[in-house]
Amino acid sequence: MLGTYALSAGYYDAYYLKAQKIRTLIIEDFENAFQKVDVVLTPTAPTPAFKIGEKSTDLLSMYLCDIFTASVNLVGLPAISIPVGFSGKLPVGLQIIGKPFEENKILEISKVYE
Repeated sequence: MLGTYALSAGYYDAYYLKAQKIRTLIIEDFENAFQKVDVVLTPTAPTPAFKIGEKSTDLLSMYLCDIFTASVNLVGLPAISIPVGFSGKLPVGLQIIGKPFEENKILEISKVYE
């Protein structure tokens, strides 16, 4: 309901339109990258996992933990996160991002890594 209100109450240009423009820029960045590489590899998160509730009072810090996966979701690219090791006793993940409709490629790369 809040999204509908924001779009109908004169906020369309201020929020939705601006967000769509930024989304387009992110799509273009990935398209440029995929002209040079087959897949993009990133960490799944910038830090190892944190304890449940540890960052519940710091919402920005919690949001930044998803920084590497958010752009993929915004532009609708196929991606997979696979475990690649540990930092101390905490797991670390690798994210493999593929071109649109190339899910098989990221799955094949995941299997090779396994």
